[in-house]
Amino acid sequence: MKMDILSGNVTSIRAGDQEFDVVKHIHSSLVLFGRGTHVFIVRAKDGRCHILKDAWLLVDHGISEITILSQINDILNNDSSEDAQAYRSMHPRFIVGQELGDSTRARRGRLTDTPPDRVHRRVVTGPVGDPLTSFRSRVEFVKVILDCVKWLDYLHNKCKKVHGDLSVNNIVIYRSPLARPPSKASNLKINTTKRTNVNMPLRVTRNIAQQEQASFIPAPSTGLDEDIPVVGTVIDYDYARPIDTNMQRTSGTLPFMPLDALDTFNCGKYIHAPAHDLESLLQTVLGIVSFTDGPCGKCRPHAEHVPVARWYNEIDREQLFKDKAFDLLSYDREVDRYIPEYWKPFSPYLRRLISATWTGSNPVALSSQASHKVYTDVLEEALKALEALGEVPAKYAPSSQKRLRSSDNDPGRYPYHLKFHRGGNLSSERLPRPADIKELSQWQDSINT
Repeated sequence: MKMDILSGNVTSIRAGDQEFDVVKHIHSSLVLFGRGTHVFIVRAKDGRCHILKDAWLLVDHGISEITILSQINDILNNDSSEDAQAYRSMHPRFIVGQELGDSTRARRGRLTDTPPDRVHRRVVTGPVGDPLTSFRSRVEFVKVILDCVKWLDYLHNKCKKVHGDLSVNNIVIYRSPLARPPSKASNLKINTTKRTNVNMPLRVTRNIAQQEQASFIPAPSTGLDEDIPVVGTVIDYDYARPIDTNMQRTSGTLPFMPLDALDTFNCGKYIHAPAHDLESLLQTVLGIVSFTDGPCGKCRPHAEHVPVARWYNEIDREQLFKDKAFDLLSYDREVDRYIPEYWKPFSPYLRRLISATWTGSNPVALSSQASHKVYTDVLEEALKALEALGEVPAKYAPSSQKRLRSSDNDPGRYPYHLKFHRGGNLSSERLPRPADIKELSQWQDSINT
């Protein structure tokens, strides 16, 4: 890993036998404990962009993500079916991975009562996608969730793996724009209403963009109106493992963890099944529907009461289990009535997914009964119903403009003396510390040097 000595920014990272230039540092863990994950958008020597994840994983965590992704990649490459051909370029594209041979055991020295040991791992994957909350319309959102269900079907039944950590952060929207804006007379327009395979247009569009070999141009600051093909992509396979694996530890992100994983009676004997992945996906959908009131992650007013907010503020698993079970048992009163107006057309289909996941009257007494076929059928019906509404998609990737000053005397949002001084005393001006390399023993912590 190389860094700029002046800015402290990472400029390039090596993984395995490949070196990648850093395009952007997009995630950094803000806590001292845990995986210490850093995520970068990187560019390989051939010009293609990927995602590089650098993290510290528990030694007793289970199977390495590198192993899981390698196995999925091999299955996709050896599968000649049409589904596999579509998923090959749109779902986990494993580039390279490396176990760095570093462990917290050596770094913690003689510390007593140390946390569990962790190992350092670096993985490069693709594709580079947008956050799930960047959906431009209800149609696009449901299409993305439907893609995830179909991929999970392939992952469970062909790859014989479960994901183990479906959440809002582990689903991205992969967009494949044309290399240049299409002309009105273009023959490249695809009729998506008559296609038999929902993945075909994505492959066609990708091939066209590659064949044109035209350079991409920056989007206008107001955003793009054009129709951009999308696909939902499941990422982050840190907790993935073979089906029927008995784990001493449960896995997942608390607000999206299935009820069985939260149930303390399953401690030490929990087996994460395919239906649990679908349940976590449904809880992710509930979160988006409950907290957004429009496309592109438009949040509902903060003052509005949302009962499922308890799911995001409770850290005690036993209490969270009770909260979720109660809300799902009283779905109409605790969830459905608080769904914003924007999502009302989707609400009946969401209720059907709830009924298909817990077939009894009491979620506490039953494990998830979710199935790929039922989820697919319900979401396809929802997709057709939402398409009929004719919602105009929001613009893609608009950028906010910096506020212009009205005159040269306008101090802007932060007046000069507040930027560089403490109070109004000129003697307290903070000067930048000069770049100077010294021995660590000579380090002096001062801002006035």
